[in-house]
Amino acid sequence: MNLSVVIAVIMSLSIEMARSTKWKFNRQSVLKGDTCLSEDGSSYRGTVSWSKSGRRCLHWGRYISIWGTSSGIGSHNFCRNPDSSSMPWCRVRIGTNIVKEYCEIPKCSTPTLKTPVVQPKDTELTCGQASEHRQFKIVGGSFTPIESQPWVAAILNRRGDLLCGGSLIAPCWVLTAAHCFEGNFTSSLKCDSLNKAEMLDQNTSHFTVYLGKKATNETNTSKEQKFMVEKMIINRRYNSTNYNHDIALLKIKNKDGECAVKTAATRTVCLPPFRTQLPDSYQCSVAGYGRENEHAWTYSNVLKEGRVNLLSQSECRKKNFYGDSITGNMLCAANPNWSTDSCKGDSGGPLVCEVGGRMFLFGVVSWGDGCAQKNKPGVYTRVTNYNKWIAKNTGLPQYTAGKMYPTK
Repeated sequence: MNLSVVIAVIMSLSIEMARSTKWKFNRQSVLKGDTCLSEDGSSYRGTVSWSKSGRRCLHWGRYISIWGTSSGIGSHNFCRNPDSSSMPWCRVRIGTNIVKEYCEIPKCSTPTLKTPVVQPKDTELTCGQASEHRQFKIVGGSFTPIESQPWVAAILNRRGDLLCGGSLIAPCWVLTAAHCFEGNFTSSLKCDSLNKAEMLDQNTSHFTVYLGKKATNETNTSKEQKFMVEKMIINRRYNSTNYNHDIALLKIKNKDGECAVKTAATRTVCLPPFRTQLPDSYQCSVAGYGRENEHAWTYSNVLKEGRVNLLSQSECRKKNFYGDSITGNMLCAANPNWSTDSCKGDSGGPLVCEVGGRMFLFGVVSWGDGCAQKNKPGVYTRVTNYNKWIAKNTGLPQYTAGKMYPTK
């Protein structure tokens, strides 16, 4: 074989390899894009090569292209829409004529978009509304549906036993008593440092908070909402000797990181404006899962509610009452015949008073001498002294402004 023949063979093979490489490149490039029909099919890069009439598409390379490779035109005969026609097309032969025919391209399936469910939540404007109201005859009180006190929270310890009550004041926040968590206090509580003393995040995993719970020994998944404690905030001035400043906040979240959802069994209670006071003998209600009397061995388990009347500071400070033990951060309430009172296990729970058709949280169950004893009323933390403290620690001044409190 002479040299010229060898050279010719090598050149021929090189040309074929170049064509093959170009074809592979073009084939890969045209397949980048949609492989189904979306809108007018301008982005279609699939491999359908037959027109609607069943004719085989002609190779685009046989004709001069004015559109360029970005439109999907290349060394192939696949249907394309380079000129923004109504759908992809190709050239086909009909007799001696070359004509444009549309292609039958399968449409892209439209993904079903799930509309996010927006769970209803109470705001500072929808607080203090219970779906059930009863005339009430907790010690001496009556069993009551959770819907009549839907802001009541049950705080359970790690064993699942009732620790204290609380009140839902915003979807993510429960107000309760500081003395409920004395076992969690560190030496930093005795410091004057606000940051060290008020942010007690350790051991919050020991507690579970339930809302919408009628009985602590029963489970009703259709009503109850279960939460972890994300943050515990104890008032830095709390005095465990005389229970002054007996107030705490719990920030709650469920396993999905969400806060309380508004239902008939779970609502927020309103906060009255700063320093607001009601007249003496004003009738309010107290609710909780605590003992039915001071000698009971166990808690009630079932939510109870009772009516009590507010007492004046001067009366509660009488020597035969509590004397100087009552500070300006406390208020007293009792039934006129001393038959109704909060008791052990009710601590942290709400003392609510109806004003203008809404329920406002005026007190947090704190302490007392026995339960329903004559001249020994229940003592409550005066909530209206702590609006600024609550606003600062929750970042929710709109909830502490008392917007829904009636004005004269």
